[in-house]
Amino acid sequence: MPPIPEGWVLGKVMAAMFGPIERAIVMGIQPIEPGRVLGSFGVMRIVERGVGVEDLGPGQVVAVPAYCMDSIVGVDMDGLLADYAPVPRKCVRLVPSEFLSPLTPLWLEFSFLEGLREAVAGRDTLAIGCGFTGYVTASYLRGVTNLTVACVERGLMEEIGKLGVRTMMLDSVEGSYDVVILEPLSTYATLVALRFLKDGGVLALPPTQPKIVLKYTGFPSSLTLFRPGFGNLAVGKEAIDAVPKKIMSQAVVTVKNLDEVRVMSRYYGRVIYMPKQMIGGGGSAQVKSLHAEH
Repeated sequence: MPPIPEGWVLGKVMAAMFGPIERAIVMGIQPIEPGRVLGSFGVMRIVERGVGVEDLGPGQVVAVPAYCMDSIVGVDMDGLLADYAPVPRKCVRLVPSEFLSPLTPLWLEFSFLEGLREAVAGRDTLAIGCGFTGYVTASYLRGVTNLTVACVERGLMEEIGKLGVRTMMLDSVEGSYDVVILEPLSTYATLVALRFLKDGGVLALPPTQPKIVLKYTGFPSSLTLFRPGFGNLAVGKEAIDAVPKKIMSQAVVTVKNLDEVRVMSRYYGRVIYMPKQMIGGGGSAQVKSLHAEH
């Protein structure tokens, strides 16, 4: 069992996700220390609290978002793809029972759309990326902004077009925009994104966007970097509920054993680990975790 530092809580993992941040680690985009336990989003039931934690106790269910006190869970500290996980109290939030689901980590991830929608409302916006994140983002934002989606690879380009959103390949984009949104994991997009941004514009980085390198040649002369935070689980649920089952089935899979995560991550962008004990409690005969390989 991992130790519980002062001000931290120890939880039995109920659901955890291998997603864009973990993929960035595997691809070498996001460096980490050897032996780090992966898993940046998840839900756990508290089994013990450390010294100084008074407002949470055993039995309560909490969600763990990726960003925590200027650190990233699963990158700067051990993550949630394990049987048990210690997490700082400041990093967790209570989960209402109606939001307890195998998809809770996914709802938590896309809760950032709440802040992003406010930032793009009524503005000319270019979203770069036609993967799953690009589809969910386009679906949620299409009614509040003048949106164009640019694809590095075709991916879900046709499906995004069916939403009534203007789509094109990135190399065909002309003009400049008030806001440019970068979908995670496109290194090429980070190198060209600023050329599409108006002077004084906003470059929006989803919180699943890992460490990036921007190519800056002096224009725009001023810009704002904006990383929306994680918001209400209801927002993430609303966004995911709007995704057709066909797209969901191709992008997200749920597994019951940690050993399956590594295998299924080769075929799915997001793998949600939900142990058999998620509902109804129960112990684990052996403590396991999924570490990064080097």
